[in-house]
Amino acid sequence: MIARLLPLLTAAALAVPLSGCIARGSARVSNVIPLDLAEGANMVPHLAPDGRQGLVVEGRGPTAIGSSAPTPVVMAMLPRSEGLRGWDVIGIESETGTRLTSLEGVGRSMVFARAKVGGMPATLLFIAAPDAADPAARGAARRMTIRTLRLEVDQGPASFDQIGSETTSRRYCSPADAIAVTYRIALPDDQGASDRCRSPAS
Repeated sequence: MIARLLPLLTAAALAVPLSGCIARGSARVSNVIPLDLAEGANMVPHLAPDGRQGLVVEGRGPTAIGSSAPTPVVMAMLPRSEGLRGWDVIGIESETGTRLTSLEGVGRSMVFARAKVGGMPATLLFIAAPDAADPAARGAARRMTIRTLRLEVDQGPASFDQIGSETTSRRYCSPADAIAVTYRIALPDDQGASDRCRSPAS
């Protein structure tokens, strides 16, 4: 999983800027450009729309016995308001509405990006995972559910709040492919359509 996640997060240099406004679900997301991140600590200038810098840390969680790959853990933090010292951990809204401070990447892909929502600049987090309701057989391409979360800093503690969720009509071999196609993000050659499952079908 980490082999697919990290190159996707570092795909900013290969991103294809969009021209015009392309609506994506109810969130009206356009002009998506992934942040240039790598495993470890990443200082991100102007992470928040108000100009504050951020720190995005990607580490490896404990590996379960028998697991063939480490577990990516993504955490995002912002400096406190002016006059205060230290860092605030950014909350991340889960599928159930609870607040998380980190995310495990097993079985899904996550992409931090700069974009526009309704024409306004925003910092987003995309989280894609196979649709649990898809009847496709194990090992086959699956429809993917992509959650869109926006960084909110105006009221209370900074947090990534969900502003949209959509399930793809097409089936993909990986969540990373679903995000790349949906938001027109170019991936490195080794992150294109996977040949490790049956060909995607509508």
